[in-house]
Amino acid sequence: MPRIHDASIDEVRHSADLVELVRGQVQLARRGGRWWGRCPFHDERTPSFCLIPPENRTYYCYGCGATGDSFDWMQQREGAGSFMEAVEQLADRFGVELKYDQASPEEEARRRESERVRELLDRACSFYEAMLWKSPEAEPAREYLLGRGFPEEMIRRFRVGWAPSSGTALAGRAIQEGFSRQQLEAAGLARLRGGTAADFFTGRITFPICDARGRVQGFGARTMDPNERAKYVNSAERDGFHKRELLFGLDLARQSAAKAGFAVVSEGYTDVMGLHMAGIEGAVACMGTALTAAQLRLLARVASEVRLCFDADQAGEQAARRTIEAAKGIPLRLGVVALPPGSDPGELAGTPGGLGVLATAVADADPLIPWLVDRRIARTPDNPADRERTLGELGALLEGMPESPDKDEALRRVTALGVSPALLDRFVRRVQAPGGGSKRSAAPPNALHPDAPPAPSLDEARERSLLALALAVPEVGRPLLTGMQADHLGSPAHRDALRLIVDGATEWPEVLRPLEAALRAEAADGGTEARLRDAYYRVEKRALEDAMGAARTAGDDVEYLRLQSMIKRLEVVLRGEG
Repeated sequence: MPRIHDASIDEVRHSADLVELVRGQVQLARRGGRWWGRCPFHDERTPSFCLIPPENRTYYCYGCGATGDSFDWMQQREGAGSFMEAVEQLADRFGVELKYDQASPEEEARRRESERVRELLDRACSFYEAMLWKSPEAEPAREYLLGRGFPEEMIRRFRVGWAPSSGTALAGRAIQEGFSRQQLEAAGLARLRGGTAADFFTGRITFPICDARGRVQGFGARTMDPNERAKYVNSAERDGFHKRELLFGLDLARQSAAKAGFAVVSEGYTDVMGLHMAGIEGAVACMGTALTAAQLRLLARVASEVRLCFDADQAGEQAARRTIEAAKGIPLRLGVVALPPGSDPGELAGTPGGLGVLATAVADADPLIPWLVDRRIARTPDNPADRERTLGELGALLEGMPESPDKDEALRRVTALGVSPALLDRFVRRVQAPGGGSKRSAAPPNALHPDAPPAPSLDEARERSLLALALAVPEVGRPLLTGMQADHLGSPAHRDALRLIVDGATEWPEVLRPLEAALRAEAADGGTEARLRDAYYRVEKRALEDAMGAARTAGDDVEYLRLQSMIKRLEVVLRGEG
């Protein structure tokens, strides 16, 4: 690929209006000589993202540290896959004519061939579109789509088409227009058989699969024949078309998802169309039952949250669980759209009142991890052995996950399982231990008891764990707790215990002796300085988050940003990076 001349890159850099680019995804307001808005790279309520004057060619977030120029913005938020793509997209947008360094004859030939194949794919899409609306053979396909409730405007917007069943209709047209049989094969549109090009797709409804810029990369196609073995087929994997690295509808969804702050991911083509009918225009499809890391990275460039809208069945739940693994290391919050049992978005959109149900379900999306906890608890029989088994499975789910509000909420929901305080406390320590905790069972057998008292809240369990560890490692615990403010503990009894531990009291008041006995029994299991400090930081983080919320309510931006910075430093320490 020929290299863009440095002078052209400089011209694009000076011509690109970063304010205009950012305004497409962030609501900006002028304040103190700068443009400010809520950061698109992390979740926040008070604006800490700004454009740096005087030229406004650089953005910076005082909350998460995200920074860059117009080229970075195009790669991180607008779907450009490389620096060169970012330059080319900006040049198109701001009217800059690019000049390229001289390429070798071989490089220039490859570039021309690639452009020719790209042109062929777009023409094929137009051909299929025309066949859907003009061919008598496509009448059942038209009736099927319109009968599903999809209006013609929606079908045309997604460039849905029909591949004729003759077997050479597309290939014959393309060859007449000057394309070669080899180019048809390279585009995945035909198979070569004895020198003849036979259409790859025949007798099927076609859905074009595009990259983030709207360039056709391949097709998915649905048969209308109930006896056909494969209901859907896709273009063959080749250079430029890797299904696991593409998302159906991303080019149409990108801007809406960026403005909403979240993208919705469904399984199939008509699911996306149904969501768009419900006003959810930031919807895409992963074209299967699993999101890949490559697809999630594409979405992370567009929005900070992904809401999964899979079929409301066991397979959809399993796909949601697999998404957690694929998303490791990708800065995305995951949510789930709870649909009525047995339904999918495409079918629901065509039922009376279905569009409203879809819109409400997307708006009320639940965080993914807490939702999975609820689903597992709901399937647990009401007996001690099964509750213990479920707790072990939930421990495997949560163990090793980084700290987050969603994980905190998931831990709170675990209390609905109705386990004993001792078992819950061991469970919390397991899933919050540095490095993900041990792999042993969450509790010894027969630890559950049907008459156990109500389980403590997550915050209470954390506080008690901190106090017990301070007793287990007194040479570190006492000086560490000396620096903690008593009101950072939510329980009055825990505040009193904090003071007694710091003072080195040998005798506790009678009212606190049950708590003392419980703490010393837990301390007898031993502890380490690392576990103690980890517990301390988690309690402190909770207190700082409460204070940050109060500062936000009071409109104190300076205090809010200060507390936010402190929390981020704590998170670095808790991840073991500090």
